Amino acid sequence: MSEKKRWKVIHFLGYVIPILLVIYVFSVGPAFALITESDGALTHPEYLSQLKSFYAPLIWVVKSNNSLEYLAGQYVAFCVRNF
Repeated sequence: MSEKKRWKVIHFLGYVIPILLVIYVFSVGPAFALITESDGALTHPEYLSQLKSFYAPLIWVVKSNNSLEYLAGQYVAFCVRNF
């Protein structure tokens, strides 16, 4: 691979990876809103374990910080109420 092509790949990944991480973080609210009704009851409990597995790294980070836990809880509750 030429040096110019390698630089383009690294440059592209430098943009794509942060964008995908932001999408991953912000997708947790709508994902849980799809399986939860506005009163908190699960509409599709069979998907809960799969969602928890997919979002396990994010859940681990959020649980380790009280401020993040509060913000994430508010964000998920907002999404559940409004979707």
